[in-house]
Amino acid sequence: MPGIDLNYFIRQANKLTEKIEQRKKELAEETVEAQAGDGRVTVVANCVQEIKSIKIDKSLVDPNDLGMLEDLVTAGVNAALASSREKMQRELGKISGGVKIPGIT
Repeated sequence: MPGIDLNYFIRQANKLTEKIEQRKKELAEETVEAQAGDGRVTVVANCVQEIKSIKIDKSLVDPNDLGMLEDLVTAGVNAALASSREKMQRELGKISGGVKIPGIT
């Protein structure tokens, strides 16, 4: 098609990639929090799926029932990671206009 500037589209794609990469760096500093066990386990993760902290209410520490504590920690971590992924997808979707870009969003 005459009049189409392929270089223009390449430049626009590169700008979009730069914006997405910048937002990913910012999301590494933003956190989400999830809880399990009626708030007795709190997990904080950043938005690039790294766990930043886990807080456990001491009432859960029962040497005779470590299984429950392990289950609650697992549930809290999974909830925090799910929230982190959702926030990242939502934020990157704002930049890409909702278009899924393989390997980026």
